[in-house]
Amino acid sequence: MASEKHPGGPPPGSRAQRIQAGLTGVLGEARGALAEDFPSGAQHLLCDLLAVLAAGLGSLDLALARLAARIRTTGALAGSGHTTVAGLLREHGRSAAQANAITTVADHLDDYPRAVAAAEEGRIGFAQLALTMDLSEKAVAGRCTELYPDAADYRSKAEDIMVQAAEKGVTDRTLKRIGSQLPQRIDPREHEDRHRQAYDTRGADYTTDAFGFTLQAWGDTASEEIIRTAVDAHTAPPGDGRTIKQRRFDALVQLCENRLLAEGLPVPVAEEGSDAAAALAAPRPDTEAEGKRRRGLSRPQVNLVVPLDSLLLAEGAGPATTDRGRLLPPSAARAFTSDCVLRRVVTDPVKGLVDIGRARRTFPAPLLQALGATAGTCQWEEGCSVPARWCQGDHRTEWWEGGTTSAANAQLLCGRHNREKHMRRLEAHYRARRHHARTGKHQTGKESGRDDEDGSLGKAA
Repeated sequence: MASEKHPGGPPPGSRAQRIQAGLTGVLGEARGALAEDFPSGAQHLLCDLLAVLAAGLGSLDLALARLAARIRTTGALAGSGHTTVAGLLREHGRSAAQANAITTVADHLDDYPRAVAAAEEGRIGFAQLALTMDLSEKAVAGRCTELYPDAADYRSKAEDIMVQAAEKGVTDRTLKRIGSQLPQRIDPREHEDRHRQAYDTRGADYTTDAFGFTLQAWGDTASEEIIRTAVDAHTAPPGDGRTIKQRRFDALVQLCENRLLAEGLPVPVAEEGSDAAAALAAPRPDTEAEGKRRRGLSRPQVNLVVPLDSLLLAEGAGPATTDRGRLLPPSAARAFTSDCVLRRVVTDPVKGLVDIGRARRTFPAPLLQALGATAGTCQWEEGCSVPARWCQGDHRTEWWEGGTTSAANAQLLCGRHNREKHMRRLEAHYRARRHHARTGKHQTGKESGRDDEDGSLGKAA
């Protein structure tokens, strides 16, 4: 221990001895406050003392980080009995997490000047500084090097987002979530590109043999949310001896059966005692009274939290998040909000939830019925045969861009073409943005695929 190596403590008159004396004085003042009798109405001085000590801890940690950086550059660890600064810090009472935070900051003091300045000025805490550096470095390491060959430029963008959030006083948990979303916040185009690749390579493989079949499916995150939500809504709770995989299989069979019933088509009668018969006879969460024809469940809901800035494609806006924690790109979020139950949620970074507005449907039932009466199928401009009753209401000019929920601004699109429309519009938007960044000129509607001249998103349906 330090006391064994230096029995007399720091050399008299040294900087270490003066710092030790100063810390002893600070601790003595703090202990004196515990025994002091404050006059009535002056107890707030205890809170002031707590605030000063807490702020001082952050400053001390930052000083430790600067000292750790100097120790590394000078090779001062040689002969100390320690191989790492973190080990030295742990020996003297710091936890592994605290030691790692200090060494993280020590490693990147020169890489994050704005974050360090914010910590020095007390606008963010030391823990937030360490989180900013750690999560930003992870984003830098995982970036697309083709789009962002310059690591310093990408790091600067990540730093801006993290410091701005930390200065608002968000919790460490929220800051960690923002840090995990940095790739999507820095460049939603990459998120869109990967989402589009997953969508373009979507598929299902169906193989059979003499005794059964195998069904495999793959695709994009938005489609996954739809499938999982529908299957979960039809999955009976445990307790009847079936495994979760068997219950999901039976739910998939029920979904298909519901579609046949809704279309007025006969449901194939499976051979008694067969696996198919067992699946069709499995407990259903929507079983009605005897003698009534089942028409399937009400439409299951995909729950989505979408920042308004994300719909408006603001720089640094957070991506949409499902209730399963999956991130969706702007095009998928826009597609889901075309015809939905909409609820305004107002939050504050410090206070949390502030207000929840009343829910409303973006397309009322009478308007959807009127659209269905005039359009027999999906109104996709390239043609689609999906019946109107399986389509969604869609704003030609989106409601967040000022479009009204009216018959003149409405059309019916099937789910696939609704998502396709928004993917195409986002592609046109990012193409126009890249053109402007490269040339300084705005593309015309003809060049960018838009039918407007004011920079709004282009036409796709």
